[in-house]
Amino acid sequence: MATSAPLRIDQFLGLNNVSDALRLGLGWLVTANNVNVTDTGSLVRRDGYSRSSAGSFTSAYATRDYSRLYVVDGGVLKSSNGTDHVAIQTLASTARMFWCEINDQVFYNNGTDSGILNRAHSLKTWRWDIPSSPTVQAVTGSLAAGLYRVLVTTRLADGRETGASDPVELVLTEGQALQISGIPADSNVYIAPADSTVFSLAASPSGTAMVWNQSPDALGRDFVLDGLDPLPACDVIQAWKGRIYASQYDATNDQSAVWFSQPLGFHLFNLARDFFMVPGKVLMLAPHDAGLIVGTDKATHAYTPDGLTLLADYGVVPGKSWDVDGKRILIWTTRGVCSVLPFENLTERQVSVPPGVQAACCVIHSRGQKRFVAAIQQGGEAFNAQ
Repeated sequence: MATSAPLRIDQFLGLNNVSDALRLGLGWLVTANNVNVTDTGSLVRRDGYSRSSAGSFTSAYATRDYSRLYVVDGGVLKSSNGTDHVAIQTLASTARMFWCEINDQVFYNNGTDSGILNRAHSLKTWRWDIPSSPTVQAVTGSLAAGLYRVLVTTRLADGRETGASDPVELVLTEGQALQISGIPADSNVYIAPADSTVFSLAASPSGTAMVWNQSPDALGRDFVLDGLDPLPACDVIQAWKGRIYASQYDATNDQSAVWFSQPLGFHLFNLARDFFMVPGKVLMLAPHDAGLIVGTDKATHAYTPDGLTLLADYGVVPGKSWDVDGKRILIWTTRGVCSVLPFENLTERQVSVPPGVQAACCVIHSRGQKRFVAAIQQGGEAFNAQ
């Protein structure tokens, strides 16, 4: 009696749970638990893991050069080497933390707590308080008659300057000078002299009061930070093209404003001008040379200074749902793994799985292989499941 030749699988093609399993070739896997498919089509057992450190960790960020790691452990922001953790700041909120990096600085924000960390793990202010307006009154002097206006800004510890207080006004007559009191600590005082519309630096006083009784020629540089605001109450942040972008969700109208900072002035925002609107709640901002990728709970877009372009009519999973792979961005969406730009869904023809209710994604290089890993919290509904 003749016997049939044994079946041979020369190469595994990967996972396919979308097509009819009875019609698939033998190289396809219907399930693939705890295995990796290599670039040569072999199956290998995935690596295990061991605990590096115990704690109540809710967030972590590693810099692009892998030289620094920050974690949120039990409501405390800490620097970490993977096993030991050094406290930097006790946080006021337990909300999800978002991170971004530019010029060796790590920015963090959870809507309440925010800051900037440098290579030495030193903490700098990011969201500043709008300065209080000073008080002005007339005293004896020799200024020209006219309307005088005064405003103040704050000098941050590292030399950056904030936006201004509301200006205060006072009309002086001949033979008077300007007394300014109630000056907040670490302030720059700007004055617009008689009937002028231009504010110029008058002083950076060490005390809380001063008298101005000088010629306008004694004033210094002009004030150029008009209309600039602190970081708004936002959540997702990202650095792109020399600015920081920050999203703020409006639940009433189900839309998000994405604000962007001044170029290289990451602590300064013009909330009246520098923003764009996106339908739905922004869950992801990912930087690409050709555009800022904006993932919401409803759709995926690309933003450029020319406007917003729809890439897909489905969105992303909350969390850190993307990573960089060379010159492209890989995204874990509600319909699987996608690549941008150009936009392409890499998995929808073969795989349909519940996308999870939150995700953490990373491109991992190990043993000569490269993998995009999406670690998800179980939940959600699979699109186009069998």
